[in-house]
Amino acid sequence: MSTTRTDHQVVIVGGGPVGLMMAIELGRRGVDVAVIERRTARLRHPRALGLHARTMEIMRQLGWAEDVRRAGNLPLERWSSFGYMTRLNTPDIGSIDLMADPDRVERAYSESPEMIAWCAQDVFEPLLVEKVGEFPSVGVTTGLRVTHLEQHEDHVTLTVEDEAGSVRQISAEYVVGADGAHSTVRGLLGIDAPVSPTKGHQLNACFVGDLRPYLGDRNHILWWVINQDTTGAFLTYDGDRRWVYSWGYDPNRESVADYPPERCAEVIRSAIGDADADVEFERVFPWTIDAAIADRFRSGRTFLIGDAAHRLPPSGGFGMNSGIQDAQNLAWKLALVLRGHAEECVLDTYDEERRAVAWFNAEQIHRNVEASAKVGWVMTDPDMLARIEGPDGGPVRQQIADAIPLQEDQYWSYGQQFGFVYESAAVIGDGTAAPASVVSDYVPSAAPGAHAPHVWLRDPEGNRLSTVDLLHTDFVLLTTPQGAEWRTALEDLSAPRGLPTTGYAIGEGGDFVAEIGQDWLSRYGIEASGAVLVRPDGHVCLRATNAGTPAREVLAQALAKLFPSPVVNAGAGQA
Repeated sequence: MSTTRTDHQVVIVGGGPVGLMMAIELGRRGVDVAVIERRTARLRHPRALGLHARTMEIMRQLGWAEDVRRAGNLPLERWSSFGYMTRLNTPDIGSIDLMADPDRVERAYSESPEMIAWCAQDVFEPLLVEKVGEFPSVGVTTGLRVTHLEQHEDHVTLTVEDEAGSVRQISAEYVVGADGAHSTVRGLLGIDAPVSPTKGHQLNACFVGDLRPYLGDRNHILWWVINQDTTGAFLTYDGDRRWVYSWGYDPNRESVADYPPERCAEVIRSAIGDADADVEFERVFPWTIDAAIADRFRSGRTFLIGDAAHRLPPSGGFGMNSGIQDAQNLAWKLALVLRGHAEECVLDTYDEERRAVAWFNAEQIHRNVEASAKVGWVMTDPDMLARIEGPDGGPVRQQIADAIPLQEDQYWSYGQQFGFVYESAAVIGDGTAAPASVVSDYVPSAAPGAHAPHVWLRDPEGNRLSTVDLLHTDFVLLTTPQGAEWRTALEDLSAPRGLPTTGYAIGEGGDFVAEIGQDWLSRYGIEASGAVLVRPDGHVCLRATNAGTPAREVLAQALAKLFPSPVVNAGAGQA
């Protein structure tokens, strides 16, 4: 912990969804946080849309899941499919519907209490700005640009400039760069983020228009269009008039300047299939189909999260969602260190854990892009494109239809969202490995490092809740009523360290009972005498299958490894 008097404990550079979530995660733990954002106006592009089930679990834990759904105004029950067609006003070649298989939906609700939610980033971000106001230790300042960063042994100094050109310095014990793919913080740290081979260049055109006459009874959230004139995708952001159309262009032959509003509107109308469609063009943004992962997510007292750490193509929607999990992973560790409850070495596990996940996501997204080529997203064969709409285009359309099932992984990714397992010094291995999940299928497990599985519970009043609702903020110990010694030992051992811990007994006579048909011991892989210790980010850090070794001994060894050289009776810090 810093001995130098600083302006703030943590400064977060970047006030987008990831930076705001970092501020919220720290703010709810009482950390003094300043968020600085260079923008003064609202986001000009809807950008991300889907909040994964894992992200919605985090919203649920904060009590905001229903707020997000209401703000998004795109109920999954209606907007659950992805369609493929030659033009918007033509019948589907085929589609994928997330809710079409009742067995899969039922299995999903056995794996998480939440499902994906649609909420455009330019709606989600203001919602988070509003929520930040609930935490008095967090302040947000807009119109500030970072120009210099200097790291010291016990603090970081930022030089910032406002819109009027005034320059000043802000100091903090730690700095978090959440300032996007072209991160100033990353550049000032001298951290490289090698870019993968580019799979294509895209333009996103935001527009307003009533497309209902062309949709029929279809309620796709995403509409893939493949024809000779344009290949791209429509994305609805409100189920009504707010849309984006994304299509490819060749930067070696043309530039964004070659697409003035009139030409963009012409491209959009061509994709719709109606030259007279009422389209009100707003703006166009270029982007590339590639990935860039920073060589390090930590440098001294400065950290990178979100797109500053890992820029990912949108296939599968792992950009903003991954960044929110970065924030959840880093925040509890920073809070413990700032309180003096843990040594700074625990912060090294952020890079170790989250960079491995970023690499896996990037590799899977690459596979998603390759699969998308089979349904024509990057189709370039002029003969196939020339025939696709004609009477002799049946074989081309059938080729696309046959490839549509191969796209499942980018739409239904429970294994990718929930199935990764952390390996670091913040996890106590037990000699077992979590059963392997595949991208679309998640196998719940409480193996150390895994996401603690969801189980439906009832409290003594009969109220229904999930284990997910219990597993945030504190370290949480789950046992049965027979495992009281685990809870006693944890209380005795954690108190001198100042660790925030909570224990729950699940079973008859305990704090909760599992719902009928919910075998929580089996899902967590323990016996009635065993216990599981879950970290504040919902990942298992210790599993003892039974009481073969005394609880106090097991927990003492675990805490010594997790938090070496603890500060006894800590807690005098500001956080």
